[in-house]
Amino acid sequence: MNPMRTSRSGSAPVSDYGPDMPASAPSRFFRSRPAHESISWANETAIIWHPSEAETHYEQPKNSFCRFRHTFELKDRPEHGSIRLFADSRYMLYVNGRYVGRGPGRSDPRWQYYDSWDISDLLEAGANTIAVLALHFGYGTGQSMHRIPALLAECAVGLTGGDRIATGTSAKWKVSLHPAYERNAPRINGCQGPIEIFDSRLEDDGWMNPGYDDSDWVTAKARSRKLSPFWNLVPREIALPEEASISAVSVINRGELRERDEAVGKLHKQLLAEQGEISLSEYGDWQASGYRVPRTEAGKAAIVTFDFGRLEVGYLQLEASGASGDILDIVYAEELWQGRALLNADNNRSIDRIIMREGVNRVEIAFGYKACRYVQIRVRNPRGEVVFHEVGLRTRYYPVKRKSEFVCSDDRLNRLWEISAHTLRCCMQDGFLDSPSREQQQWMGDGRVQALFNYYYTGDSKLHAKLLRQFGQSQDWLGMTTSRYPDDHHNYPPIPSFCLQWVSSFEEYRVYTGDTGLETEWWPNIVNAIRWFTAYLNGQGLLEHVPYWSFIDWGELPNGPAPDVGRGGVLTALNLQYLEALHVASGMAERLGDMEACNVFRSIANRLAEAIRLILWDEEKGAYAECIVDGKMSDKISEVANSLALLHLHEPNDDRAPRIVENIFTGGRPVIKASPYFMIYVYRALDKHGASGLAFDMMRRRYDAMLDAGATTTWENWDLFYKTASGDVHFKSASHAWAAMPLVCLPEQLLGLRPGDAGFARVTIKPCLYDLEHAEGSISTPNGTYAIAVRQAEGLYRIKLSVPYGCEARVGGRFYAEGQYELEIAVADCDRTTYSHDEGSCS
Repeated sequence: MNPMRTSRSGSAPVSDYGPDMPASAPSRFFRSRPAHESISWANETAIIWHPSEAETHYEQPKNSFCRFRHTFELKDRPEHGSIRLFADSRYMLYVNGRYVGRGPGRSDPRWQYYDSWDISDLLEAGANTIAVLALHFGYGTGQSMHRIPALLAECAVGLTGGDRIATGTSAKWKVSLHPAYERNAPRINGCQGPIEIFDSRLEDDGWMNPGYDDSDWVTAKARSRKLSPFWNLVPREIALPEEASISAVSVINRGELRERDEAVGKLHKQLLAEQGEISLSEYGDWQASGYRVPRTEAGKAAIVTFDFGRLEVGYLQLEASGASGDILDIVYAEELWQGRALLNADNNRSIDRIIMREGVNRVEIAFGYKACRYVQIRVRNPRGEVVFHEVGLRTRYYPVKRKSEFVCSDDRLNRLWEISAHTLRCCMQDGFLDSPSREQQQWMGDGRVQALFNYYYTGDSKLHAKLLRQFGQSQDWLGMTTSRYPDDHHNYPPIPSFCLQWVSSFEEYRVYTGDTGLETEWWPNIVNAIRWFTAYLNGQGLLEHVPYWSFIDWGELPNGPAPDVGRGGVLTALNLQYLEALHVASGMAERLGDMEACNVFRSIANRLAEAIRLILWDEEKGAYAECIVDGKMSDKISEVANSLALLHLHEPNDDRAPRIVENIFTGGRPVIKASPYFMIYVYRALDKHGASGLAFDMMRRRYDAMLDAGATTTWENWDLFYKTASGDVHFKSASHAWAAMPLVCLPEQLLGLRPGDAGFARVTIKPCLYDLEHAEGSISTPNGTYAIAVRQAEGLYRIKLSVPYGCEARVGGRFYAEGQYELEIAVADCDRTTYSHDEGSCS
């Protein structure tokens, strides 16, 4: 092992031992000095907040919306300018009255991300004003870890002639608590911040503009950067979000309801109680812009539903005219139930409230972005007509340089590609999110599969690297990682399965990027994670009675059976995931020259594999049982456990493999189906064992419900709406990117694109169109975009192929370097029933 080697991505040396260290020193004992320690800030730049709420040692304020202003002079128009900043918990930045952006990205405060914005075009000669609206939650959420009310900013300006000036947050800044936001607003849910209740009558127009009179504002209280909970300030690792404005395309229904009363702090209870009172009397397709709502009777509210055409992610932008005191209650919906935007009592309060002032109101939701296709507004306007001039969203997405495209002769598959791709984009924010609506959290199990999908969709690896680093930061001293991170909403314990997913995801990062730097950097933590599980190995070498949340997959919930993993004991799926992680870790150890770890992990893996084969196999069913509890084997079998067995325990020539395929996947026995989350593993398992056609047909059938419902995103479960025992209608997430498996299956199956080398630098092209006439696509990978068009005729596949610079494709036994080609191969040569897993597939 070369202790000074760099990663293929060109990062700095992994270890720096100093001049006296021997060349053979193992890199796991040394690390390089963190790069952020060389980042400098002006001595005067401090953390600031309103002095009445800037107490470090006692109670923190809740839902504190605080405004900041600072004006400075420039003698000339600058050549360039930038500003670095972060806030606990959120900020909106303005320069000279113009909106710049929002932040910060989610991070552990011990490695606090700051954002950097280019403001060169916004600065002028003379007076310049920086204005910030910041929100301190005062509590932890599923995407932020609360510390203290804090804003830190520093503006650097380069003047003509080379002079540079810097101005940062200090006691010279002016501050004011924003009066228009309701401090007692309830939270959207435990994973998010507050519902925004905004009273336009109390808005102070122009407070972010130069020349505004802030004489009645107070000076900020400043605190030292060095003596704060933000120990390490690090630049944001990923790009700033991409924003655009869109408008609702139509109004699709209208009606009314009977009002209920509730205190403002219980707004969600009022809207939930009114839900059963909704009467929708008209359905249509009315123009959204200029839509008029007549005056409502006392005790009633009008209902009007705006449609954006597909689910989008962003901040509501509203321009409406009405009377002072009119109320607009906004309920956001991914999908409608019988025309209604439903609220779940337990975990979804996706609402905001705007109290109007006389005349025109222009309001944008500041911090609580939503994922919605529909905005259903309850208009409480007994004083007169309300006119909606514009209902829109300022959308936010992770920016990508290129996106894959796909189209074929089956329009349903085209739609399946479209909704899968759009869902992945919706869930790519400042991390891979489980859903951009209900939780907006970064879960490790979700993130692993989304990262895999994204290698076929954009080729971008930055979110994957961030995912792996942040879950490493969550690790406790014994080795267990959290199930979601950064997270300060401690309502669930860790998920051991997700800790194993973290370990195994390093292998996919290496395979799809060629970068070995991350596994070297995190090797000690990976060893500790594997070590955590050894405490629960029984005398047979199996994991047993592993604590915490035993989640593996939802199965057929909410309307069908779940995997039998909730009773403790020996869980087959968890043991197989441990086997995968041991194989991954032993491979890392060998690459890193840590042969002691390599030998130990392989020894544990060999014993584990033998015990699974011997003890968890149900000979009568010809499959692996779900679990053994108190010495008794479960009578249930699932696609989940047996897919993992095909992936990690059996090769195609093993006697048990064809029995598992037949008994689990051909309808011969009662089997618990996998949820959309686990479909990628089902597909990989069947593909490995020469049954990818079976997986392809399964995908087409199981996604039918989403397509038939007109979904524009993929769902969390196979069913979206369901009835509870009490008869209430609840719903699951309608925008879950863990269901975007078609982004991998369609390019691999129909176009035949299989990675054969790191980062798709070498690929195999072996298409299989099944019953389709043609398929084509441009697939963006970490090493470039492959363009493939395949048409089936007279027993031949006619292929048009474009290979990107520096890459190579193998087609029909021949190799093709960069360039464009037209080829023909026999359809019989691409029969998926004889496909060998070793011909370029990547598991």
